Amino acid sequence: MDALEVLAVIFAVIVLLKFAGLLISPVSWMDTAGAMLKHPRACTWVYAVLAAVVGYLVFVRMDVVEVVSVMLLTSLLMGVALGPYSRTLLRLGREMAGEGFGRLWPSLVIWTVIAVWALYEVLVSG
Repeated sequence: MDALEVLAVIFAVIVLLKFAGLLISPVSWMDTAGAMLKHPRACTWVYAVLAAVVGYLVFVRMDVVEVVSVMLLTSLLMGVALGPYSRTLLRLGREMAGEGFGRLWPSLVIWTVIAVWALYEVLVSG
């Protein structure tokens, strides 16, 4: 198995375990998630490190246009999942905007770099 296949297996297993946990005991699942999220700074660092490792493995094998296309698909699927919670999301968005986007800057930088890189590849290099 190559790196992308390992990532795909890890992703599939996590998704299936999450859905099983949610179906069997949604309260227990949310208690577990709540315990993990009690430490937002640590959680952010863990996600950042994992994103860096996975990003490296993905970008070694795929070009940025392929990655961005998959990111679009993922974003749309997240929209389908979160659409029914639009009022809650709008409240969260207002809260985030009200306190400024200072805590979001690393994410904004990463998304901007990937977007500019994709535009460059398609419009200039392509």
